[in-house]
Parts: sequence; structure tokens; C-alpha cells
Amino acid sequence: MMNRCFVVAVALLALSCGGPAPPPEPYLIQNLDLGITLSGLPDGLVLASNQGTSLELRPSDPLVGGILWFEVGPEQEGVNLVAAVQAHQARVEGKVDAAYQGGQELQGDFGTAFYSRGRYTEGDEPVEETVIFMIHPAGNRLLGIHYRYPAGDDSAARVEQLIDVVSYLE
Repeated sequence: MMNRCFVVAVALLALSCGGPAPPPEPYLIQNLDLGITLSGLPDGLVLASNQGTSLELRPSDPLVGGILWFEVGPEQEGVNLVAAVQAHQARVEGKVDAAYQGGQELQGDFGTAFYSRGRYTEGDEPVEETVIFMIHPAGNRLLGIHYRYPAGDDSAARVEQLIDVVSYLE
């Protein structure tokens, strides 16, 4: 009898509190100038800027540091992803204290993409920059998703976070 009273009391308490909170509403981030729509953001990233051709994300923890941004090239036939990786490598190698970390081909729902990564010194700080190059979702344009952050021991987590951003592209 006492167990039934307890169950009824817990049920009434849950009803009076409104039950569990509903899941957050999904939201879209659209940048018409870049032709990019994100269906949300991976954990740990927030919107920093979305004006004109500037679409930037940053870590939600300001102590973590870093900035992620999107660049869209002009419309062209035969977008060359390998040439984009080579251009990134040359840019990194032209920086102070440069160490190009390499590139790798990726396959997914978005088709073929490449990531390219390097470290260098900017100002007095060592930074790492990882870029994913892919064909823009609208086709015939290069899309570069760049992530520059303080160089540290969290490179694998940062690369994974960047790859997660691609999964939110529509």
C-alpha cells in the first residue's frame, strides 16, 4: 500500500513539474551570399558571424580559442580539389616556423573531399590550420572550410569537430 502511494506521489509530482523539458528546436544557419545552409552546429561550436560573405564559428568555450570560417570560390567547370590542397600546403609552408602536416582524401555523403593541415607561427603564437576542401553543395564551386586554432595536443579533436561541421551542410 505504501509503495502505491509513493508511486502515485511521484507521478503527481512529475505532472505538476511539467515532465521532462522538450528537446531544443532545430535551427538553420543560412548564408545566402555563400549559398550555405547549416542544419545546426556540432557540440562545442557557436555562431560568431553571419553577414555578407562572412560565416564564422568559434568554440563555445572562449578559453579554447580558434575560428572556423567558410570560403566559396567562383563558379567553374572541373573544380580541382588536389590543386586546392597543394595551394594550402604552399601557403602554410610560406609561413614562419611552418610544418605542413599533410592531407588526406575523405569520402562521405557529400562526395569526395580532402583535408589539409599545417602548423605555423602567427604573431608570437603557434597555430594550426586545418581545411576541408570539397565541391560546394550547389556544385561547380570550391568550398573551403577553414579552422585555425592555437596549436596544442587537441589536433585530433579539432579535426573531428571540423569534419562534424560538414555533416550539418545542406
